[in-house]
This record gives sequence, structure tokens and C-alpha cells, in this order.
Amino acid sequence: MELATIVTDKGSINISRVIIEILVRLVIQSIDGIVQPRRAGFPKIVQTPDTGSDKVSKSISPDVKVEIKPDSILINLFLIINYGIRIPDLTWEVQAKIKEKIKEVTSLDIEQINVHIQGIHFSKKYHNRKRLVAQGSFLKIF
Repeated sequence: MELATIVTDKGSINISRVIIEILVRLVIQSIDGIVQPRRAGFPKIVQTPDTGSDKVSKSISPDVKVEIKPDSILINLFLIINYGIRIPDLTWEVQAKIKEKIKEVTSLDIEQINVHIQGIHFSKKYHNRKRLVAQGSFLKIF
């Protein structure tokens, strides 16, 4: 299990990669304009009976990836956004809020937050173009 370590004068604090992912998910849920996955559950840490080590269950969706390096933390987000949202404004808001929350809760510094927009969610009005135009309203002129 990857751990981020904070060294203090009283000892060290280890924070799991999974905890950072959960914090990022909580921040993402509070931002308007981002489509939430249908089964966005929190991961479960399961102890394997034969080895006794902790293992993260497969319930983590691939929308947040955290990489812990010795001197930095990298976060990659893969998001689907609602149609009509200005992408630069949304990504700047996401980056600022995540950086602020991680710093507030864990005292860790984030080196990079990369936001990858994977898709745009259209409302039902844009989903079916046939409903927007009255059928038979076009004239064939030749």
C-alpha cells in the first residue's frame, strides 16, 4: 500500500493513497457541473486471510488516480462534465478546491492535479434531436 509520510518532531504520520482518493472524491461531489458516476462508492479495505495484509477492494471507480512519489503527490482526474460548462473555469475550481482541502486535512503539498475531461453529458433535450424539430416542418425546394 502506498503511503505519504509527514515527518514531525514527535514522529511520523503515514497517510494511505486510498484516503487521499476519498478526500478528492468528496471535493468533486461538492462541485456543480461534474457528472457523478452511478456507483460512486467508497472503497473498502479488506484484510486477506492468508497473508494478513490490507487489500483495497475493486469498488474504486477509475475517475481518480493518486500517485505518491517520495517528494511529491500527483493526482489525475478523469471527469465527465455537463454540457454548457466552461471547461477552464471548472478545472481551475477543481484544482484549487482539491489542493486547499488536501492541505487543510493532511498538511501534504500536491505537486500536480491533472484534469482529463473524458466526456460531456447532454441533458435529455440535447439527447434526441428529433424532439427539437417538428417533423414535416422542412420544405423540399428544387
